[in-house]
Amino acid sequence: MKKVSVITPVYNVEKYIAATVQSVLDQTYQNFEYLLIDDGSPDHSVEICQEFLDPRIKIIRQENQGANAARNEGIRQAEGEYIAFLDGDDLWLPQKLEKHIEHLENNPNLGISFSCSGFIDELRG
Repeated sequence: MKKVSVITPVYNVEKYIAATVQSVLDQTYQNFEYLLIDDGSPDHSVEICQEFLDPRIKIIRQENQGANAARNEGIRQAEGEYIAFLDGDDLWLPQKLEKHIEHLENNPNLGISFSCSGFIDELRG
């Protein structure tokens, strides 16, 4: 079973980050490391991330350089055979990683797997 490195830039997402992290931990495909890149976030996002005690979670800190720099730092630190990106205000359905890994493994000539997105309207709850 191949390891996936999930990378999330963390900056001013205290309202959403707990649900984001939980959506990764709830994946049916469990062989992953979760790299949360603190991009110098001034809010309580990192403290919220620290409440999750899962050993697959690694918090990496850097001075604020923007989301792309945070993703690049995650790539440098990644140990997985696959890399998956998730923004700090987004959610994954539980089978997302499983389906992508299956897609990549069944199609060895592919170098990328992606899916459609759905929009969340926080005003509707």
